[in-house]
Amino acid sequence: MNSLEEVRTYLWRRGYHICECCPYERVVLPLQVSLREEYFSFLGHYRFRRLLSDIIHSHNNGLIDLKKLFSRWNLEEIGEYWNLLLKTEIVKCIDKYYYFSYPSIDNFGETIEWYISELLIKEFKIPSLWGIKIKEIRGGGDFDILGILEDKLIYIECKTSPPNNVRLRELWEFLRRREELKPKITIFFIDTTLKIERNIINNMKSLLDKRFSKELEKNILKLKEGVYSFDKKLYIMQSKGDLIRNLQIIFRDFLDE
Repeated sequence: MNSLEEVRTYLWRRGYHICECCPYERVVLPLQVSLREEYFSFLGHYRFRRLLSDIIHSHNNGLIDLKKLFSRWNLEEIGEYWNLLLKTEIVKCIDKYYYFSYPSIDNFGETIEWYISELLIKEFKIPSLWGIKIKEIRGGGDFDILGILEDKLIYIECKTSPPNNVRLRELWEFLRRREELKPKITIFFIDTTLKIERNIINNMKSLLDKRFSKELEKNILKLKEGVYSFDKKLYIMQSKGDLIRNLQIIFRDFLDE
């Protein structure tokens, strides 16, 4: 049974139906399938993900604004990343102009969802789906990633915006979806190395205190730099250190009950 069938069956037993998932047309991938493994390994680098995200926001109908892009990046420092993007034809050079091969993609969201979902499958053997819509969830059942960890439902929310750009309403919607679906473990992943104490952690705690799950521990536990736990059920993870190691720490904490 593949990941799609396992997760779909798990939810179906509980009366939920997946009406949409895994929109690959929204994912930035190498045009050559043979280069996807190399590309996947590069996505493990935070700076490579940020560069790719900046390219997405620096193009106009595919034409990359190099002045805008390289006002933030030094080409000499990211030469390896830039060369890989050219090799995979995610970026193409035509008549001295550089083009992004996915002009209809305007954000990095689905690409990071696909990457984390694949990480769960490849590294942890966790059946996983991404970009999921469940019609039975009232008010909108959009879930970034759902998986099955030792017969327990796991929900991961992914954010690629800087902490200051994550609105309180987004956190509220995330907690509402969690409350509706009732996964055994939930991870809020924000792909940043910036400080998240005020805009993410404190806002999340305030919402939990006022509206959601008041039985949770009031004090958040810092498992390591960039990994935080509310109650062995709800975790916040950012891109500090190795993502695989961060997930291992979360899973160990959750399973050591």
